[in-house]
Amino acid sequence: MSDMQPLLIEIGVEEIPAGAALGMGNELLIKLDQLLNDGGFAPENLRLGITPRRLLIHATGCYLTRPDYNEEIWGPPENVAFKEGEPTKAAEGFARKSGLKVSDFELADKGDGKVKYIRAVVPRKGLKAVDVLAKAMPGILRRLPSPKQMQWQDGDNRKDGFIRPIRWIVARLGDEVIPFEFAGIQAGKISCAHRMCADAKGEISVDDPFGWLKERMVVANREQRKASIVEGLGKAASAAGVVLVEDDELVEEVTDLTEWPHVITGHYLDAFLKLPIEVSRIELKHHQRCFSTKDNAGNPSNVFFAVANIKSKDPAAVAHGNERVVNARLADAMFFFERDPKETLEARVEKLSEIVFQDGLGMVGDQVRRLRGFVLDNAEKLGVDANAAQRAAYLCKSDLTTGLVGEFPELQGYMGGIYAGVDGESGEVSQAIAEHYAPTGADDALPESAIARAIGVAERADKLLGYFHLGRIPTATTDPFGLRRAAIGLVRLLSDEKMPINMTLPQVLEEAGKQWSQQRVTITTSDETRQAVFEFIRGRYLGISKVFGVSRAALDAVMEARVRMPLYQHVAVGRLLTGFADSEIGRAVAAANKRIANILKKAGDVSDEMNEALLVERAERALFDALKHVESSFPEKPDEQLSMLASLREPIDTFFDEVMVMTDDEAVRNNRLALLSRLRTLFLNLADVSRL
Repeated sequence: MSDMQPLLIEIGVEEIPAGAALGMGNELLIKLDQLLNDGGFAPENLRLGITPRRLLIHATGCYLTRPDYNEEIWGPPENVAFKEGEPTKAAEGFARKSGLKVSDFELADKGDGKVKYIRAVVPRKGLKAVDVLAKAMPGILRRLPSPKQMQWQDGDNRKDGFIRPIRWIVARLGDEVIPFEFAGIQAGKISCAHRMCADAKGEISVDDPFGWLKERMVVANREQRKASIVEGLGKAASAAGVVLVEDDELVEEVTDLTEWPHVITGHYLDAFLKLPIEVSRIELKHHQRCFSTKDNAGNPSNVFFAVANIKSKDPAAVAHGNERVVNARLADAMFFFERDPKETLEARVEKLSEIVFQDGLGMVGDQVRRLRGFVLDNAEKLGVDANAAQRAAYLCKSDLTTGLVGEFPELQGYMGGIYAGVDGESGEVSQAIAEHYAPTGADDALPESAIARAIGVAERADKLLGYFHLGRIPTATTDPFGLRRAAIGLVRLLSDEKMPINMTLPQVLEEAGKQWSQQRVTITTSDETRQAVFEFIRGRYLGISKVFGVSRAALDAVMEARVRMPLYQHVAVGRLLTGFADSEIGRAVAAANKRIANILKKAGDVSDEMNEALLVERAERALFDALKHVESSFPEKPDEQLSMLASLREPIDTFFDEVMVMTDDEAVRNNRLALLSRLRTLFLNLADVSRL
């Protein structure tokens, strides 16, 4: 095989939005790795570089060419390819598609000694890596995942789109340029350094592009860049004598916004320490991408840290610029914080009737009435005090009308809790208002307030039913209304065992549907809509089964139980089944249940009525006696139920070893089917074990 040479691909762009570059870079790495390995070019030490302005792939070695080789082409099996010794249309079609004739194929097995297939060995000419890459790269770049594609008109005949305008492309295999064009840019050898670097452009090193870029103020290794930011923040906090408020999400964001990161320390005015800590943190994070701090006693500190994209000769000037903007933003927040409490949350409720919830679904005021009705009607099952719960639900959206939440939408809920306390509402109500938006994802902490959980259940069920009623159902690629997030939040609230909610999922949807029909916005949620929402939630529930420490198969099995139960009980039973499925007896019982389910499915409608006189075989009599014993003494606790069901393994196995279910005698056959039907019904009281 030919010599190896280093490979370098770099796509230079205008700044990619934070969060998008990593997915694009990983996909580019995967596609190139697959392309090169499938082509026999065996790249060595393939590495990914990501900055806001570039996607870079480098391999220390890649074979220039692949030698001539023989390709094996496998076709259909013998019984499909030939009938009575003559080739079938399937064989002729496959041969034609392969560019061959049926006579070019022979029969061979694939090494298992079973069925033979038609096979042809075709000599192929070895290809050059440069040619393969040049042909494939435009297509790979077109299919990289990105939130949106841009079109820009700064050149002739520019047809391709990309997440941001492409400004340069480097594509080299050793000294040879890989000749392709994308978005009007021809691949070459010239790369760009950091915008502030004096040596702005040049021929990038194909042997060590990461080193070449670092000399020009670009840390292309994303993990190294992230580590340097974390280290810089730690040193800056230590030097300032404060404790950093850790924020992994913000670290990821500033990593994707910088090429040459350096931490800058700033201070905002002491007067703004009167603001609730979340107000200053949210302002610093969402509007300035700065990190908040606390003093050593845990109190808010006016020290903050910015991550600049350059090492400034005058850090104080950079800090002053950040301070000026931060102080202006916090001054706005202080103005609203002092003005908003002049009108109570209760007085603001009427204003919610002026805020659209969703076209076709009325106003936020209508939603509040539905939430209030839900928690009042189901307070006992939700485990909350009805009076406190309805009060919190009534006030929970009022902060949407405040100036501070209008300026900083990220503070909704949190500021409602603060203002409720100022208004003299109870701590229970204030906490519920503050927490009722949680959780926002699969990993977020659940509310500590039971009332917040109750409102959260009501709100998510209400939202899902409303949007599904309008047909605004998420697709595989879009979910503009956050319905997946709502479903995940709902199942997490219903599945928590620490604060159990004693409502089944169908009950939750039924009760939420009632509120729609009883309020000013009269919408009747049909059985079809509720079922569609149920199946949608079920999919999300199974998708995050690992969050609960339960296997997907076990959770699926529990959801098919004949007896409906609250989701927190699903989780408890699911954990039992997860361990059971991994045991020898569990595998045997699951296999037997699958066999029973298949037999009953093929048999169609089967009665549970049995005639003991028709139990003529010893094994079926033994199974029937064991079944009656379990039915008569079936316990209430799931662990005891599972243990008793597992005790049926031996008589079930013996039954299938010794008894033919589908006998010619119709009466005996139906009796045995009835026995299996009763057995399956018994298992379904706990779960559909056949799904394990």
